[in-house]
Amino acid sequence: MVDDVREEASSAGRDAYVEHARLTLLVREHEWLGEVQTFAPHDVAIGGGRVDLRFGPSTVRFADGRYAIRARSADGAIEADVELVPVAMPSIVNNVQYGSGPPINWLVVPRLIASGRIRVGSSVHRIDGALAYHDHNWGHFGWGRDFAWEWGYGLPAEASNPWSLVFVRLSDRAHTRCMMQGVFLWRGAREARVFWDREMRVGQRGLRRFARLCKVPAIMGLIHPDLATDVPDELSFEGQGEGDFVRGRFVTGDGAQVILPNDRGLGVTVINEVAGRLEVEGRVRGEELRIDGRAVFEFLGR
Repeated sequence: MVDDVREEASSAGRDAYVEHARLTLLVREHEWLGEVQTFAPHDVAIGGGRVDLRFGPSTVRFADGRYAIRARSADGAIEADVELVPVAMPSIVNNVQYGSGPPINWLVVPRLIASGRIRVGSSVHRIDGALAYHDHNWGHFGWGRDFAWEWGYGLPAEASNPWSLVFVRLSDRAHTRCMMQGVFLWRGAREARVFWDREMRVGQRGLRRFARLCKVPAIMGLIHPDLATDVPDELSFEGQGEGDFVRGRFVTGDGAQVILPNDRGLGVTVINEVAGRLEVEGRVRGEELRIDGRAVFEFLGR
């Protein structure tokens, strides 16, 4: 659910705005495919105080220690019926200040076991015991304000590897001023180490030149048809402190864009979802860690 925060959209005074129910679906098979659906109020049901949501034929529920997700695109090209069982403790970060606006918040569940079925067109993919990732963000993001982020997760190719990772960096849109950066590491179910701010160094190399980009919603591709992005060819990070260290490198592959109209003015904010490969090594509390596998990173920028 998102609020239309334009003054002209206020329904009952300055602080009461029209709410929009939207569902974004993105899948990557041989290439990216997706859409953004908008729903009328009578097609939406949200249970207070629990995870229980219905957007038309799509539902997300949490019960008996597991998420049950059913999703269907409007044209029927994408269908998913998946169960996710968390196997690591969540991490929550509240009241992250960026710029002069209200803060944002997020919750991360870095490791879940996924089972079920996903259909893309005529191809059916059955999932049994695959590793998965979940996060939830909320607050007033203020699309169009002077901020950007890089966000990604790392799960090993082998389920027997106990390490999980989340990387985050908030900056201004020009990437000249860092507001917050960190690497979160879990070993098994428990968070093992967080490298914050001054313990971290983050670097980028090159600019990724995409031959094509899936843009959702598709209509926004007419407003923002550009293929040029500020996504790097490679993002690297290093954390060190108290005898622990971590080094990681994400090499970008293909990508998709979620294009959002700014809250003020006529511009847009572009969220780049990029598939690639992540390699991580390190040592935490005397234990070696290594992650090598496919990953998805998110780059919000111009």
